[in-house]
Amino acid sequence: MPFLEWNDNFLTGIKEIDQQHKKMFNMVNALYEAVRLKVDKKFLINSINTLNNYFETHFKFEEELLERYGYPEIEKHKEEHEGFKRSFKELIDQEEVNFSEVLKHLKNWWVSHLLVHDKKYGNFLAGKINSQ
Repeated sequence: MPFLEWNDNFLTGIKEIDQQHKKMFNMVNALYEAVRLKVDKKFLINSINTLNNYFETHFKFEEELLERYGYPEIEKHKEEHEGFKRSFKELIDQEEVNFSEVLKHLKNWWVSHLLVHDKKYGNFLAGKINSQ
């Protein structure tokens, strides 16, 4: 059973976003497996950095899309992303990274964020994008 299990409840209805979210789930699951198998620490750090870079790319894409379609709660959504980036940076910038804590944080934040915040803008954007 994967660490993060994807299901249709996570769908926003925006194809590109849903594909990116699925990719992030897969990346987090790969990190979990690497931690579980006690893979080399250097590999784990590289995996976290790759994941962090992908988060940055995803957030930028998502925020540009929200801005383009005039999402009324864009500032609140950006604050959510900034809060995640700060808390994730604190976890991964420690001298001794606690990979279990990193994974726990990823799971808690992503599940909550997708089911609440991203689902909300998904309803808004789907109507806008599909009406074009």
